[in-house]
Amino acid sequence: MQNFFLILIAALFISIDAQAKIGLNVSLIYKKGIGKGFFLSTEQHSIEQVDEREQVMVQMKNGIKAELSAYYVQSIHEYGPSGFVRIKGEIYNQVGKVVKTLNEPDLDIYLGESKKISHQERNEEEIDLIITPVSL
Repeated sequence: MQNFFLILIAALFISIDAQAKIGLNVSLIYKKGIGKGFFLSTEQHSIEQVDEREQVMVQMKNGIKAELSAYYVQSIHEYGPSGFVRIKGEIYNQVGKVVKTLNEPDLDIYLGESKKISHQERNEEEIDLIITPVSL
């Protein structure tokens, strides 16, 4: 009986550790002066580790930021662990205003693939967010 409890406790610890974390390779790119034939580009690159439903933030010095969360979505066409990640979050401009919401429609990405989300303001400024989820 004592061995049964030891095995049960060990199985619980293994199942807690088995929850896969998601790594997000994030590139936040700000371009200014697009409509004038030349532009200045500023970039922030980051690798963020995200637990299910945890929110992370990537911020540039000029105030532009992205707040992101990610979780695995089980596909009905796959067996075993999912290779499909759903990203939720917002992109903020320099003054802290939400300029893009990633919740509708759902932003679903396969592990290892990249998606680019863009927002353009006044034909002069552009904010690009490139996300690549990886399994950790």
